[in-house]
Amino acid sequence: MRYCAALVFALVSSLGCAGDPAPQPSGADAAVGPDATVLPFMAECPLGQNAACASDLCFDFNSKGPHCTHGCTVDTDCEAPSPGCSGMGVCKAPGGGGGTGSGSGSGSGSGG
Repeated sequence: MRYCAALVFALVSSLGCAGDPAPQPSGADAAVGPDATVLPFMAECPLGQNAACASDLCFDFNSKGPHCTHGCTVDTDCEAPSPGCSGMGVCKAPGGGGGTGSGSGSGSGSGG
């Protein structure tokens, strides 16, 4: 009888109470938990948090910081707003100076 009582106690203890809240994640897990918003393509993302991105890749671009991106081999693999595929095999982050602007080179000065 004692064996049965101990077995029933162990079984009930392992189930817990129906009203007990589920344990909440902390630290890095909390940022990408089940209630976290999954970030879209080219959104800024927390460095090192790949799971925060829908693409599961948060890449740290040197001059633009970490953004959600995905792998690519050619420019057409990358949808807007990315300008194309980088040499690192990921879609480039938009923005920044491309050096394609033009200027007239004419100006007036009054050297003196």
